[in-house]
Amino acid sequence: MIINIFNIFLVALFFISSSFFGLIDLPFSTHDGMLIISLIVLIFYSKELNKNTFYQDRYFHYFFMYSFIATLIMAYLNFGQPINYSIRVGRIFIMYSILILALNILLKNFNIKKVHSFIWIVSFLIIFINFYVYVTGDTSILGENATVLKRLGEIRITIGTITSIIFIFFLYYKVKENKWFIVPLLGLLLTLVVVSKTRSVLFPILIIMIIPLLRGYKAEIIKIWIGFGVIVLISFMVSGYEKSILSPIVNLFTLLIEESETVKHSNVNIRGLELAYFWSFLDFKSIVFGYGMENVLYKELYVSHFYLSDIGVFKIFYQHGIIGFILYILLLWRLYKVSKVANTTIHFTARSLVYFQILAPSNVYVYTTEYMFLLLVVYILVKHYNSELENKNRQKVNI
Repeated sequence: MIINIFNIFLVALFFISSSFFGLIDLPFSTHDGMLIISLIVLIFYSKELNKNTFYQDRYFHYFFMYSFIATLIMAYLNFGQPINYSIRVGRIFIMYSILILALNILLKNFNIKKVHSFIWIVSFLIIFINFYVYVTGDTSILGENATVLKRLGEIRITIGTITSIIFIFFLYYKVKENKWFIVPLLGLLLTLVVVSKTRSVLFPILIIMIIPLLRGYKAEIIKIWIGFGVIVLISFMVSGYEKSILSPIVNLFTLLIEESETVKHSNVNIRGLELAYFWSFLDFKSIVFGYGMENVLYKELYVSHFYLSDIGVFKIFYQHGIIGFILYILLLWRLYKVSKVANTTIHFTARSLVYFQILAPSNVYVYTTEYMFLLLVVYILVKHYNSELENKNRQKVNI
């Protein structure tokens, strides 16, 4: 009975963290919804927590708690933001600290096999929604907060992109155990290439996907690349170049080459200007402790055409200072360290998330509940697997 309740909590946390992929406009913020569920779990099942849980996850808690406290102080000192406004914007980190405790309870006796069917269902939901809107242009099924943009003369949709990133890492390695996982994997990859067209996400993923080729999984991994190539070829033969999957792939690479040749108008140059602009706000204390996170009511603090979200990991340095940035590095180091214990699918997924942040410094998802929820789930599953493995090894020694 407890396990069923725990599964319900996990599914609720996942869909709330992703705002139901833009299909539903929630009457509350994702932060508050996840915080409430996490608190309920802690209140009723706190006895399930291990005494060493906080210590094991200390690098996560250090980063979360520092980011919250530093924002309360530095936002007030730097631009006079009232404490109550800073609490509203910084509460996401309080939620993360409570969430990781709740997940330690919810995932304590979790069987990773149970997630397989869930990943299949969610993957096809993401694929269907994206391609439906892309092909029909009908956005009526989406809520007001769904992301639909124009790019390369076509509609660009990024619904469930963050979930797709993590699922792709999981499915990619899982194919060597079960060939049928290639189906949702190829579907998600095609969604990123054809519908989302996000180079800053796609190219790091492709690089990470090469790593298993160098580690002895050539037979299984080559099948994936061949499958992707066959789909592209069939699409080209059936619908011609302009309407085929090949067209957006070529457009992505063409745009990347054009931007590298025309630096004056490239994303690199624009982000360079953004870096210089935001750096001008920093003094010594802000460099050390951070400038602070601004509440939405302070959105006019910066000029409208420059965005902190464009400058990736520098946003962490900017808002939380050298101290916060170092704590974030320690968080990633902890995730990487536990992922090196074994070479299972979930361990590969954890390592891939670290590689992804290194290869995609222009992307930072610390402030995105959907990404952080899944990252914490992956981390705790790896940690629990390692603990079980250690116990088994001890039993063998005792025998």
